[in-house]
Amino acid sequence: MVITLVFQLQQDTLPSLDEHVGDLWKVATLLDLFGFPIDDWCPPAATPKKSLESPAFDRNGPTSVAREKFRMQDEKDATTDFRFRRTGVWTKGRGGVFSILLSSDVDNPICLVKLQFDEVTALNDARNMQRLVLGLLDIWPSAANIRVGPLMYYTLHQVFPKRPGAGWMLYLAKVITISELPEAAQLVPVMEGDTQRGTIIVSVANEVFSVDNPEHVKIANSIEVRLADQDLLPRQSHEPRGAAEDEGKSLADSDPRLRPKRTRVRRSAHSNS
Repeated sequence: MVITLVFQLQQDTLPSLDEHVGDLWKVATLLDLFGFPIDDWCPPAATPKKSLESPAFDRNGPTSVAREKFRMQDEKDATTDFRFRRTGVWTKGRGGVFSILLSSDVDNPICLVKLQFDEVTALNDARNMQRLVLGLLDIWPSAANIRVGPLMYYTLHQVFPKRPGAGWMLYLAKVITISELPEAAQLVPVMEGDTQRGTIIVSVANEVFSVDNPEHVKIANSIEVRLADQDLLPRQSHEPRGAAEDEGKSLADSDPRLRPKRTRVRRSAHSNS
């Protein structure tokens, strides 16, 4: 399962490294509720053995050893371009890995939070997955969208390559009603006080979304088409610099075990919209 959150910084400079790594810790603390022990996350390193030498986090925040490893990585990356920063961690169990890519480039302002993990029993429950999405929105309340679903859906099955895919769940920073989207199994309002600031669109409510189920893919596709027809599905006109490349690199940097197995998936575009 893959979760991708898209947002923009509310400032024209990158946050401090401590702030950036602190957000990683907040995500790890959130995931601890769903079966990812916080002290199982490992910082980036040249090899798995070196990465396993010290946990990335404890209950109080990022560990001192991990902070130093992140600092060394940041100094190396800053020599290439100081407007971008990428950090990530991987877990010893459950195949979990997540990263945060930040951009302060006014011409390329999109930031990404990416989580990927093997099957986790707690997150096979749609209600728990919604809790996770809401938790991510507590960390990044200005998120433009959050996509939840199998990687293969986004690489092979979504309708519009340049718009967010519906997958299992899709958060949009818009108020969407059942009359506008009758295909949705559930529409979960996301509130800020008494005001609705967005909607979590659930395509399948009673089971885990699977690309092996043609009906699941059909429902997700119909949600995307209906949203696009009403101009409710935003175009992603700006991508982070080398987004596909950075995605693979960020995951590999976070989890050294992934490096020898890097492959590129070629997708046949269904549409240029």
